[in-house]
Amino acid sequence: MGEYYNWVNVDKREYICPNDFDYGNKLHESAWPGNALLCALRELLSGEWAGDHILFIGDERPIPEDTDNETLKILYRHTLEAGYPGNAFDSVVETYRNVSCLFRKAESEVRSEIQFYLKGLEKGMADLPNEYGIDASKPFEGLFMREGHDFPFTVNHTKKICYSLERTKIYSLNHEERDNVDPLPFLMCYGRATGRGAWLGDTIGVADEIPEGYVLLDEICVDG
Repeated sequence: MGEYYNWVNVDKREYICPNDFDYGNKLHESAWPGNALLCALRELLSGEWAGDHILFIGDERPIPEDTDNETLKILYRHTLEAGYPGNAFDSVVETYRNVSCLFRKAESEVRSEIQFYLKGLEKGMADLPNEYGIDASKPFEGLFMREGHDFPFTVNHTKKICYSLERTKIYSLNHEERDNVDPLPFLMCYGRATGRGAWLGDTIGVADEIPEGYVLLDEICVDG
């Protein structure tokens, strides 16, 4: 089946799911430039997720108790609270809020999931997880109102570097140029097959212009 991934904010205890935007949940299936999931992510990074610890986490690699990565440390503590020591993916799905529901591009999939949840409540299934954190008396209020937004520059505030899909060359490990890949999922991933992304634990943001004092990367190599 392959490893499934979600974008996670461990500070806000929120996540967005590729499947809600009608993409596959595997690493490569939502890594192409300008897709609705990455536009939703970047809008969040420009607003309420700004400055938070985020990652693109897979479901097949546990977090070790002695991790030295700050993002993973926070998430590991949350796995203990959830009763799943080290099992980050299940802890996120069961205890965080899925905020894909805020975006119009996710409406078709999310509306169907919410209707399934409401029907379950009507049948007395009170233990169903409230994945999207809705009020059952007004389940769709405030949902599907945001469009997502792309930005020219993706910024690593910790390292004071950034990249632009227009100006930064993206290469695979065999140095083949890739014009159909956004490197952010690879830079921020944590998974069995991918290991730990080079930017995981750093503060990531977006910008319309290169921030003063930051360096625009000439190239980025991705494993894929």
